[in-house]
Amino acid sequence: MWLLVLAAYIFVGIASVPFHGDEAMQITMSRDYDTAFINHDFQALRVNPPYTVDSANWLRLINGSINLYTVGLSLQVAGYGEKDLPPVWIWPLSYNENVARGNRPTERMLIASRISSAVFLALSAAILFGIGWQLRGRWAGYTASGLYALNPVVLLNGRRAMMEGSVLCFGLLAILVAIVICKGRNGWRWWVALGIVSGLTLVSKHSGIVFVAAAFGWVVIRQMQIRLEPQRPGDNTKINHRGTESAEKNQTLIYDLIHVGVSILIMVGVFIALSPAQWNDPVARFGDLVSERAKLLESQVKAEPTAPTPLSERVAGIFTQPYVQAPVYFEAAFWGGAKAIQDEIAVYNGSIWSGLHAGTVIGSLLTLLALVGVVILLKAWRTWEIGVLVWLVVTVASLLVNPLPWQRYYLALYPLATLLAAIGVVAIIGWLNQRRSST
Repeated sequence: MWLLVLAAYIFVGIASVPFHGDEAMQITMSRDYDTAFINHDFQALRVNPPYTVDSANWLRLINGSINLYTVGLSLQVAGYGEKDLPPVWIWPLSYNENVARGNRPTERMLIASRISSAVFLALSAAILFGIGWQLRGRWAGYTASGLYALNPVVLLNGRRAMMEGSVLCFGLLAILVAIVICKGRNGWRWWVALGIVSGLTLVSKHSGIVFVAAAFGWVVIRQMQIRLEPQRPGDNTKINHRGTESAEKNQTLIYDLIHVGVSILIMVGVFIALSPAQWNDPVARFGDLVSERAKLLESQVKAEPTAPTPLSERVAGIFTQPYVQAPVYFEAAFWGGAKAIQDEIAVYNGSIWSGLHAGTVIGSLLTLLALVGVVILLKAWRTWEIGVLVWLVVTVASLLVNPLPWQRYYLALYPLATLLAAIGVVAIIGWLNQRRSST
């Protein structure tokens, strides 16, 4: 029932979310769905250099494809066809100029396109509930999923017809599968599942590599922990009972390496299979992806007046973004002069569907609770829960090397921050109950 309530809250608010230009781009690019699944012209989705910025080939190369397909499916169900899609959004032009050219989707099309992303967001809340339950029981699950699904920044980005909903969903699912493996379910099906889900994470959005690295880092660190644990007298849990302890550890190490290797191969296979831009010579196209992404980042840094962000501000953002900072509705500063967008923001901000805005006081308290969660996990570093710290290190490292101050780039931190706060809440409640029972 709890998860259904959260899902309902997510869905009710999709109609009032302020528009973002990337939504228009994703909707326009959803014609790939028509090309592949209606026209069955898969060859048309292949790409080759040279790449012109904002061309179909370039957009297909630098973006994930899951959202394009699910938006396309949503539009087909809603009765739209390829001919109904708007022209590509032109970022150098103002909002009003784009609207005058017909580049903004109609409201009905926009709402239909947001449904799939909202589904992914609701599923990600359920997955985070499962992660919390695995770590500290059901109350951690309730707390983490509630803080997450009611967070204004998560709601804003997850409801939009963009890639954030799917990458949060599959990224958190990769983390959950890693937890299952680390808790002892080491069968092949779980390693296959890790590979598939990790591949889907990368296909959703390339920045999902943060979740993938955290998931694989978790299982690798845990397997290293197990290998380094001293043999206990009478331990009957070894794989090979006939050999010496050293031989058995070497054998299980080989098994672990095979598991990880196969899982990575499956991940790469899924990424290539579902990324049409990689079909024509995957090695060369991956090189193109890295190159074009680097060029895009360089151009974004040049265009952003506050970039590159000083290291001190990046560190401050890690502490303030999840709970203290207010939602940022657009990255391009000139959107601030678009009255239509400002009106949408005002209406959404004043509604009950925009989430629970914590503010400085409550936000600081939640941040302190998250820090308590970190301390609790540091004490448990010898257990499988060390993976949460691995997840934290990977996420923080990715944010420290990011030169852009855009809030969307901090989104991978939000589910982790809510999980840490939930662990802190459960720990404090447990301590208070213990004090009460001892008096």
